[in-house]
Amino acid sequence: MTASVSPQQTRTTDRTAGPPLVEYATARLVPQGRLACIKGQNILLSSTQGVVFALNDTAADIWRSLEEGVPVEAILGEMAARGVDRQEANGYVEAALQDWERLGLIQPAPPPCPTAAHQYICQVVAVPGVCVRILYPAAVAFPAATVFHHLEVRNRAVDVLFHLVERRERIHLFRDGHWTDSCGRDEIPIMVKGQLLAEVLGHSEYELALHAAALFKNGRTLLLCGNPGSGKTTLTLALVHAGFGFAADDVTLLDSAGQGIGLAFAPAVKSGSWSILGQYFPELGRSPVYRRPDRRRVRFLVPKDHVPPVPRPVGWVVLLCRTQDAKPSLRVIDPTDILGGLLNGAFARNKQLSSTAFDVLCQVIRSAQGFCLTYAKLDDALELLKAACR
Repeated sequence: MTASVSPQQTRTTDRTAGPPLVEYATARLVPQGRLACIKGQNILLSSTQGVVFALNDTAADIWRSLEEGVPVEAILGEMAARGVDRQEANGYVEAALQDWERLGLIQPAPPPCPTAAHQYICQVVAVPGVCVRILYPAAVAFPAATVFHHLEVRNRAVDVLFHLVERRERIHLFRDGHWTDSCGRDEIPIMVKGQLLAEVLGHSEYELALHAAALFKNGRTLLLCGNPGSGKTTLTLALVHAGFGFAADDVTLLDSAGQGIGLAFAPAVKSGSWSILGQYFPELGRSPVYRRPDRRRVRFLVPKDHVPPVPRPVGWVVLLCRTQDAKPSLRVIDPTDILGGLLNGAFARNKQLSSTAFDVLCQVIRSAQGFCLTYAKLDDALELLKAACR
């Protein structure tokens, strides 16, 4: 049976499947789409993703029953009443529900408030603008929770609750009782980090969120800007080992005074840099391996000496250009290039650069030194930046 297909997808059900749908039978499922029959074709639109799927008639009947709140066990009974073999019906329904859950077309209902404390691990973390309580199922809390250990706080009023729930090897994240996202066990820190970032962007006071790593030296901020793959994280950690203070490896906020505030999430080190950075940080080789949504493998390096985010004036803006066999150089760039580097991947609250944000950028460009760093070897980049940031 094709439970849920796009023009590029097909799915065949294993009709020998026999075990009852225990977890689905006891769960309340919330459809996240709208179904319509147009010229004989069943069209399902995902209300959260804006993606269209085509369903066959059997899958469409199952979907309509879910929309009406019919329990899974009753859906199986309806199919059996129409003459479908019970074992075959079980396979149809299970395949459909698994596909739809994986695609985000159905979501589990909000979990009840936890009553058995020993079944959950609680962690309270603070990021700019918001304090979050995270409840992990005890079975999956570690080592995922250690990625945010340096952000933990005590005796702080909590603004938001993240409740993680495990179902059929998927971890679902509920924010204040509302389903937000789901992932596999090996993606938990990536999912939680993404939601924490969303909280910062929604709550923190800032003019612009820059796609830039941030370090500090002599009371000033060094911003490293570059496209994905330009080496921001690797260079950031190498500079930390060389004595720079760590502020952020991916996102930095600019406040109304033009100062940088780093989001000090644990850097996610891609597999290509493990051997390089392992020379500086031996503990990296002992860190668990996680997977990003693009399936790239990463290890998190949790900062040992975490400094709470402090606004600092921007002293240097460096655009990274890593090129194989390139001759190392650090050349001064003009204001237009600095502005382009800062705006590359930047996020504004209303998705539009305000006049205040533009004034802040101009202030940064006037006071900071701007460079383009061309390099092939990490050691060359280190020496150039250490000399420039004295």
